[in-house]
Amino acid sequence: MPSDRPVVSTVAMGTELPDEKSSGPAALRSGVGARIRASRGARSGLGLAIAVAILTGGGYLYNLACIRYLGSRRFGDVATMLSLGVLIAFPLGGVQNLIARETAHLKAIGDIDGIRALFRRSVKWTLIAGLVITGGAMAATAPISRLVSVDSLAVVALGLSAIVFFAVGAILYGFVQGMQRFRGLGAAYALSGMARPVLVAPALVVGFGAAGALGVNALAAALAVAIAAFVVRDLWSGHHLTTVPPPRLDRKEVATMVGGTLAFASLTNVDVVLANALLDDHAGGVYAAAALAAKLLLLISTVVATVLLPKATARVAESRSAVPILVASIAATVMLSVIAVVSLALVPERLVVWAFGADFVESTALLGLFAAAMGLAGIVNVYLLFYLAHRDPRFPMLVGAAAVTQIIAVVLWHPSPRGVILVTLFCCAGVLAVHETFFRYSTVRNLRALRSGTGAVAG
Repeated sequence: MPSDRPVVSTVAMGTELPDEKSSGPAALRSGVGARIRASRGARSGLGLAIAVAILTGGGYLYNLACIRYLGSRRFGDVATMLSLGVLIAFPLGGVQNLIARETAHLKAIGDIDGIRALFRRSVKWTLIAGLVITGGAMAATAPISRLVSVDSLAVVALGLSAIVFFAVGAILYGFVQGMQRFRGLGAAYALSGMARPVLVAPALVVGFGAAGALGVNALAAALAVAIAAFVVRDLWSGHHLTTVPPPRLDRKEVATMVGGTLAFASLTNVDVVLANALLDDHAGGVYAAAALAAKLLLLISTVVATVLLPKATARVAESRSAVPILVASIAATVMLSVIAVVSLALVPERLVVWAFGADFVESTALLGLFAAAMGLAGIVNVYLLFYLAHRDPRFPMLVGAAAVTQIIAVVLWHPSPRGVILVTLFCCAGVLAVHETFFRYSTVRNLRALRSGTGAVAG
């Protein structure tokens, strides 16, 4: 939101503090805690973090119920279809970042009519595209079943049924995010997250198995879509706006946004699909269980990046530097990721057996390494959203190259679950190493800019 005076962000997740002209001894004495409480960005980040925690807890209970009732082999099928659904939906869901960026820009310049026109067109065409893609995927159930080594056609069909909800939901989330209505976004996350364990338990008890679990996932996605649609219901209003042409989106920028987000989705999800297809059934299930725990770290970067994108975009639109937001976001991501990596590396076998069952005891040895890979991926995610806010296609292209490299490397070399994790870790580390060496917003340049007091990075 535009303010009456310039501000510089120095606290994680978009916290805004007074600039040096309005800072003084009284401001310094107020303490960090008081400044955070006064920051809309910090409050938004905290509320969203709580919602994501609820979503995560619900997801864990959902997956735990699947693990306990289905065993390693059938849980591998569920995990594979969930990951495949994400990969298929992301070419459309990736537009969420573009929508959020454009909405934040239009909001910053006061063009509400443009937002409404863009909303109507985007929802209409995404719904049509989502239905077409879902229908096509359903028609290809048999070959998809063979490709991903999932025997049941019903499991494949119900896993694919959520695609249309993922696609439309991503568009609606983009508008909610760009309008900075983070409470509504949090409500969609939290309520849909709670619905999954509440509904999956009876589905498994009555014997619906993996197909029932995936059907519940589709219902939860539909609930999230309904909530997000309610949050932005005002964008449907204004019948006099029907003649207002929606803002035109540059096709190259759309391709960059979709490609970059799809590349990151592949980098962090295709490994589960490949592990299930290339390893034996037991090893695939063990890998999926380890992924379930380790990929929690991605939620850290998701919370940070969700707040980062619209705020960074608004600053760019107002010709202000977004570097302080980036530095704070990276710092928060690194700090929380280190804590999570250490915690997962120290998890005892008996806790894994208690949570997942004896079939998954081998997952224990994978947790620390897997968590390290996902921690690096989380940092990649924050940088990706920042470069997208600046309309810079180079970093998304780098992530795309890493995603292709990962697939080729795993197909050629997959001796064990640990080998698949190592490939992912090296790909993420490679992205960050190239970024620090050649890219504009490297850590060294950002810190120099902050120390100079300009907050700007030379091009």
